[in-house]
Amino acid sequence: MKKLIISLFGKRVASNETKLNEIESVLLKPIGDAIGDAIVHIAHLAQIKQAFPNVKTAVLVTERNKQLFAQADSVDQLIDERPLNYLIQRGKWDLYLDFQPTFTSKSIILDSLLNPKILINFGKDKKKHYSLETVKNYDFTTLIPNNTHIADYLHHSVLAPYLIREPNDYTLAVSSEYRELADTYWHNTDKIRVLLNPQGSMREVPAIELASLLNNIAPKYLDKIAFLLTYTKSSEQYLQALNNATKVPVEISPQTNTLNYCALVNASDIVVAVDGGGVHMACAYGKPLLSFYANHLANLARWHPRPKPQVDSFMVVTTKVTNDNNETKGFNLLDASKWLNQQLAKKLKNQTA
Repeated sequence: MKKLIISLFGKRVASNETKLNEIESVLLKPIGDAIGDAIVHIAHLAQIKQAFPNVKTAVLVTERNKQLFAQADSVDQLIDERPLNYLIQRGKWDLYLDFQPTFTSKSIILDSLLNPKILINFGKDKKKHYSLETVKNYDFTTLIPNNTHIADYLHHSVLAPYLIREPNDYTLAVSSEYRELADTYWHNTDKIRVLLNPQGSMREVPAIELASLLNNIAPKYLDKIAFLLTYTKSSEQYLQALNNATKVPVEISPQTNTLNYCALVNASDIVVAVDGGGVHMACAYGKPLLSFYANHLANLARWHPRPKPQVDSFMVVTTKVTNDNNETKGFNLLDASKWLNQQLAKKLKNQTA
């Protein structure tokens, strides 16, 4: 069956009708639909907009990432990720950027239905039947050098000559309505707001290790700090474990949608986060960030924090090298504790200046 799919849908006749410097429309298929994926792709499309100011941009979206893309200035249109829409959009796009990491039978068929004028992918993991050698449904593939951050992928593609070389910061907007709501999550406190985001969809900093970090905060700062734990399905159990190991008072935020979560991060003074969406949101909003990552070299290279210039950031990596990028436990917290205390001292100094 897979050989038949390749034969029917996995071949492409190179198009000479449209040149890259003449593109008027770009459709992007994300690498995934997580928050971090959306943030980096918003930056990709901002790079495209800088190079081609009049280009129309669109993204194939799911319910999970739709809100983030909807608020982005670099995105002009959202297209729901549904098979029928590939047919509806057939032949309408000059350039299709395919960030999906692998070929699947479904993706090969749908991309054939879409029939963009130019298709660029960013490499594909080799599978038994599907690989870049067997599936030729693209005009250009992109060889990504080792240790390349995903935000820089476009600079290694055939689009590179048209792009501005300066680093492109992550950016996210927040409406005044959501800003006001986020302040209520913090009880409108004028204390230093430290957002704790130790749990992601796939990763978690053990409560005992986060407690150790909190216990190392200088006692003179504690009554001047408000700690808020981001809501997850298991955050109450996490907080219970945290309370068993520290006397530092921590509250849980209400359950939020994506834009509420954005506003919550934006309303924070310091963010402490495990590898995931919270890290990239903190970077987008220019927040001092203490991040926790597994010692997985490829993941560190591809997804390490990209803070804005002049914004303090410190990344803690597990002491042991691992093949599992979700293994976020076993941290040496000495330097992290020093960094956090320094940030608190800086914030307090600014408050009293």
